[in-house]
Amino acid sequence: MITGILFYFTAIALGAMVGAATGLTGTSGVIIVVPFLLYAGLSFPSCVGSSLLVDLITSSSVVYQYFTHNNVSWKVAVSMGAGAILGAWTGARASVSLPQGLLVFAFSLFSFTMGFEFCRRAVKEMQISTTRLRVSRRRAYFIAFTASIGIGLLTGTLGASGGMMFFALSMALFSSDVRLMIGTATLAMMLSASSGVLSYAMLGRVDLLDSVVIGAASLMSGYVFASYAQKISQKTINAFLSALFFCVGILVLFKAL
Repeated sequence: MITGILFYFTAIALGAMVGAATGLTGTSGVIIVVPFLLYAGLSFPSCVGSSLLVDLITSSSVVYQYFTHNNVSWKVAVSMGAGAILGAWTGARASVSLPQGLLVFAFSLFSFTMGFEFCRRAVKEMQISTTRLRVSRRRAYFIAFTASIGIGLLTGTLGASGGMMFFALSMALFSSDVRLMIGTATLAMMLSASSGVLSYAMLGRVDLLDSVVIGAASLMSGYVFASYAQKISQKTINAFLSALFFCVGILVLFKAL
């Protein structure tokens, strides 16, 4: 268990990592924060609720940075975020009544799955495709809303705020410039996280002090790294995310056992 001064020094360093990951890739910092808080002694639902607050804090600075460069599509973000708000609220309510061991194993499985996917992309040097589904704009908004309910459920139960999933959804339905898709996905993630945080807070499952310490560091880091988002190769980002997800999966599985 991590306690005392060591906890806060580690929390600040962790916050900087969360901000970097969100700023560069639009991915959720939950994947880093949840294992840390688990080792700090919090219950899994409290880890998820607290990490979603960190996500909300971090994504606000990242969204602002992308917004100032006109890289946020409000209509697309809201169409995805609205469904996620419903899903996140429902998932958070269900999470507190599910066995904690089951949730921890599910989180570990999710981490390994994402790790394999990004490893595959790094090895094959896969680039982001801009080919979208052939559907009308109106139908695309409806599909985005419906699909994001599932993303919201993952947010509420596992804390996966869905930055990369929102990005993939945006890419499939509203294919556009990479930076625009990252900024839009981050705003949708922010909306999803806000719903999850509110639901967990009402259940008393948010550690405010821990979240603010980590979130303050991630806020500044996210703002800085968002400005460098397009200066790093896609292969490097994929390799980094793959290693991150694998490490988290191992740590969480070890904690569960």
